[in-house]
Amino acid sequence: MAQKKVIAVIFGGRSVEHDVSVLSGLQFLEALDPGLYEGLPVYVDPLGQWWTGAPLTRRSRYPLEDSPKDLTQVMLDLATPANGRPQLLAFSKGLMGEKRTSIPFDLMVPAIHGSNGEDGTLQGLLEFADIPYAGCRTLGSSATMNKVFAKKVATQAGIKVLPELLLMRPGKGEFLDPDVLTQQLGETFGETPYPYIVKPCNLGSSVGVGKADDIDGLVAALMSAFRMDSEVIIEPFVANLVEYNIAVRRSAGGTTMTSAIERPLREADLLDFKNKYLAGGTPGGPKLDTGPSEGMASLNRVLNPDELSAAQESFIRDSAAGIFDALSLGGSVRVDFLCNSETGELWLNEVNTVPGSFAYFLWEAAREPISFLALSGEIVEEGFRLSAGRLGETDTATGGATIFSRS
Repeated sequence: MAQKKVIAVIFGGRSVEHDVSVLSGLQFLEALDPGLYEGLPVYVDPLGQWWTGAPLTRRSRYPLEDSPKDLTQVMLDLATPANGRPQLLAFSKGLMGEKRTSIPFDLMVPAIHGSNGEDGTLQGLLEFADIPYAGCRTLGSSATMNKVFAKKVATQAGIKVLPELLLMRPGKGEFLDPDVLTQQLGETFGETPYPYIVKPCNLGSSVGVGKADDIDGLVAALMSAFRMDSEVIIEPFVANLVEYNIAVRRSAGGTTMTSAIERPLREADLLDFKNKYLAGGTPGGPKLDTGPSEGMASLNRVLNPDELSAAQESFIRDSAAGIFDALSLGGSVRVDFLCNSETGELWLNEVNTVPGSFAYFLWEAAREPISFLALSGEIVEEGFRLSAGRLGETDTATGGATIFSRS
């Protein structure tokens, strides 16, 4: 009988999306096929410390207290060990001095949303250390995290997006000038009236998003967004706003596939973080240790909404698959769209390479439905394939770049 592969799922992180990342990570661990894989939880706390241990799989364990006694603090070994398997390292003090313990694994699944995880930084670290990992590669992760860059790629691919104004965080001692802002709005959007939408350029969906009905509201929304990112974008607010989301993945045979379409239900003008993750739940968030973790799956939604015309559905599916292919994405990716329900006009909003709950609920409702267990297996096995084919030989002689003598 073949030995089970150890799949390290990393979640939490130094991000404003830390809490929902915990839910997504625990969901993925729960979804792994126990006959094929052994899940290894790797939790990154808000200070950037890495932990592992069986108690991390219990949702009631969060948030962690300082220096938890039932967990093991670890670090990632960046050097290839003799056995070829990546490993985590734990250090402890013993009678004979410091003791090092290795915890080997076979592949890492990033489940960190937003900064320092979904933005290509973690993926780059894993590629530097030649550690197999699942999901989007470094280029796609970093490209989609920057909303302006992703929109430029979408435009080049013929996908419709909203215009935007990109602003940089004012330097120390500088202030936002309302007159200058008004001039910039006019130069970018012409006669487009308020309201406008303000959002960080390099964060996940719905985090730090604000609506501005006048110049005072715009300044306030910018100041709030600049606390989370050095770059902020302003876009026109879509009248009669309805949002649609769809997930995309690539089959083992190389076919780009799309999931069910969802229309999230919201209680306000914007689908902000509270509406997205806590609507319909209990006060204080989802119940703990009472079945599968909730996360994005707890969102109130309409699946496969019947108000979409054939042309609208085609635009959503073709655009989502188009941006997925244009950036060579991987894993289960969610693509979000904005729609004016009166005119039917649609725009691509953004791409989420590590979506909440890995968007498994959209695949369960797809035309060809698959379970979360099957989806997690596809993501893992794709990760092995993508990682195995990344590099060629690295010896200096192979590239004819030898300078120093090697005897």
